[in-house]
Amino acid sequence: MRFAHPPLLPVAAIFAGLVVLSSAPASWWDDQGYGSTHAQAASFVDTNGRSTIDGAERIATNKGIAVRLGPANDVVFIFDTELLRATGAWEGGSPTPAEHLVDDAFPSTPSPPHDSSFYFGTRVNIPGWGIGDNFIDPRSPSGRPRQTGSKPFAGVPFGPLPREWAKYRGMYLHDDRVVFAYTVGPAALLESPALENRGLLTRTFNVLTPGDASSLSVADAPEGGAPRLENGMVEFVADPSRAGSRTIIGVRNVPPGGKLVVDGTRITLKLPPFAAGQKFKVIYARGTTTDSNDLRDAIKAAAEPEDLQSFTHGGAAQWPQTVKTKVTPRANDGGSPYVVDDLVVPLDNHDTPVDICGIDFFKDGRMAFCTRSGDVWVGKGIDGKPETMEWKRFAAGLDHPAGLRIVDDQIYVLGRDQITRLHDLNSDGEADFYECFNNDLQVSPSVDDPISGLVTDSNGNFYFSQGAPEPHQRPVGGSRPDHRGCLLRVSGSGQKFDVFASSGDWHGGIGIGVGPNDEMSISLVQDAFEGISDIRFVNEGEIMDTPEPLEGSMAPGGHSSPLCWIPHGWGLGGGLQIWVPDDRWGPLQGAMLYLTNVGSIFGVLQESVGETQQGGTFPFPLKLDETVHCARFSPIHGQLYVAGRTRFEYQDAAIQRVRYAGNPVALPNALKINSQGITISFTNPVELSSLNNPKNYSVEQGNYRWSASHPKESQLSDSKQKGHDMVEIKSVLIAPDHKSVFLEIPGLQPVMQMKIKMKLKGAKGEPIPGEIDNTINVVPNGEAPKWFNFGVGSQL
Repeated sequence: MRFAHPPLLPVAAIFAGLVVLSSAPASWWDDQGYGSTHAQAASFVDTNGRSTIDGAERIATNKGIAVRLGPANDVVFIFDTELLRATGAWEGGSPTPAEHLVDDAFPSTPSPPHDSSFYFGTRVNIPGWGIGDNFIDPRSPSGRPRQTGSKPFAGVPFGPLPREWAKYRGMYLHDDRVVFAYTVGPAALLESPALENRGLLTRTFNVLTPGDASSLSVADAPEGGAPRLENGMVEFVADPSRAGSRTIIGVRNVPPGGKLVVDGTRITLKLPPFAAGQKFKVIYARGTTTDSNDLRDAIKAAAEPEDLQSFTHGGAAQWPQTVKTKVTPRANDGGSPYVVDDLVVPLDNHDTPVDICGIDFFKDGRMAFCTRSGDVWVGKGIDGKPETMEWKRFAAGLDHPAGLRIVDDQIYVLGRDQITRLHDLNSDGEADFYECFNNDLQVSPSVDDPISGLVTDSNGNFYFSQGAPEPHQRPVGGSRPDHRGCLLRVSGSGQKFDVFASSGDWHGGIGIGVGPNDEMSISLVQDAFEGISDIRFVNEGEIMDTPEPLEGSMAPGGHSSPLCWIPHGWGLGGGLQIWVPDDRWGPLQGAMLYLTNVGSIFGVLQESVGETQQGGTFPFPLKLDETVHCARFSPIHGQLYVAGRTRFEYQDAAIQRVRYAGNPVALPNALKINSQGITISFTNPVELSSLNNPKNYSVEQGNYRWSASHPKESQLSDSKQKGHDMVEIKSVLIAPDHKSVFLEIPGLQPVMQMKIKMKLKGAKGEPIPGEIDNTINVVPNGEAPKWFNFGVGSQL
């Protein structure tokens, strides 16, 4: 067998007759410090480099786990967590990263080293376990087939097998031993791969609970391999390109009535009904034609199947060392209401990139974060004013994590493959059981599907999103998973998965948030190149179509319109939303914050007019040193923690604490629209001489219009003209408490983008944001308030 890496795909490749296209030092896995396992995908291409994922039969192992075996760690076994099958195994070293990179500094999923020798592989997309003799894939082909030129492509199945067929439960780690747990029908099984001797690979099975008769997919011989059943063992040519290459398969302690079966090039193990306590072992012996008798003798001499339950209680710690890092509170010499403190993270992480994409807190104040490269770290020493923090690696080898949530002090990690619930079974500070909480998400191996989020509502449901790649990132032809462009929900038990809301084509990442009343908000990227995005609330079952990229207006209005548009220059879009939980973070309790990937925090102003939502955003008077991938408020002291990569090099990770310093805060906290003008309210009184001067205000407005497949700004008065219209302010009215101002502007109309610029300062000289960018979806009738009109320079 040969392996290949498809160009531009972040996946490994396993299939008969393939060619390795990349190589790297064999120490890569050790440099990453992954331990025994690493979650990854496996994709198949033919010798001409054409991806076979578009075919009706051949499809990649979309969600897989690579396990290193043997004292030299140079035998690798791939387990498919969707189909519950052994995809294949090779000898020759750890998987190696591809030469190209995905998402800047992060290597795509590795490939086998060049010149590897293969024990076996599975050729076609079939379940690892058949119901009786039935191996027909029960999954329906996914929707959204694509077509390139005149060549149509049939849909292919994505996602896991139905629960009643088989279901992955998780993975136990015990020292260098890995045990997979899953069900086949009603039967619960454990499976563990091992290398007993050089050239002798085994798969041990323990049956925990009874079930119906089934069949195990053992291997598919390559074309020309000619499998031959003789004396209860199957022999075939393992690699036609290597003279004398040979694999012999046998079974130790096969249950009565069980037997190996050869059907063409496929080899299966037919089994009677499962009985609790059964233990059996499938053995793959690899060698040459001249070793055939020795290989058969080695199979006969293989050890008895082990009791795998002894490996399900936790083993020795893989990363016992801790790392201490500095905490640097910043001084507040300028009297700013908010201060940004720096928390250094453990960047010396086994040469593994540290791109933080999820953070959360335990009840005692400890913090956990996950990284895109597959790690979870736990740190303590955050509360009070510590000078250092102590970090320990808790888990590794996860498949491209994109979010982390702690519920009842249990860590849940959203990965490309599943939501994983991590268990420390022996209380040594490391995860020993990587439980599959839910893996119903459909993903493709052919692109880096932008998955993000992991938030919960008051009922314990989990939410996350899967965007769609930009058009230039999409594969040529092929089907797309049904869950692209969806806001997804998983019940608190992990048993129920559904689509909460969707769109025909949400491009890029989707930032999400859950409000204090379980309202769901999202931020969609309308155009990443132009940096245009929006924030909107979504209801269960809602289908939201983004505007088609045709010449024409994108007029606002209606209850399904965005709460507000995010203007050009305020981030690339798809930012996350988080609500201020209480008054420990200043006078903004219950307010929404919008955090961007350019290190900015924005306050979000909301107004409800009947069923229609509208509002705007304003920048906070601070700047972060990092892109913001995730944020949480500490349950202990109520301050905001944000994390991501530093903006300067886009490589090093950073965590920063945005701390309320207790100084006066004069920020906008309300925006109201009526037919006579705009009311802006503030958290504290505003200095009168700035508040009552009409020259300190200006308003301009405009819409977006699709032009050349990109949204462009256009005047409200003439959609064919670029730019904005200036808006005349008739008068400025001031509330008696100096905490609100009314800009009299008769004749307001719905508009996508309004810029309100202000030159104000607080009553004690504190700075006030100089701009509010808002959207008007509806203009209700109203009157100007009976407030003061001092005129320019007037005094009380």
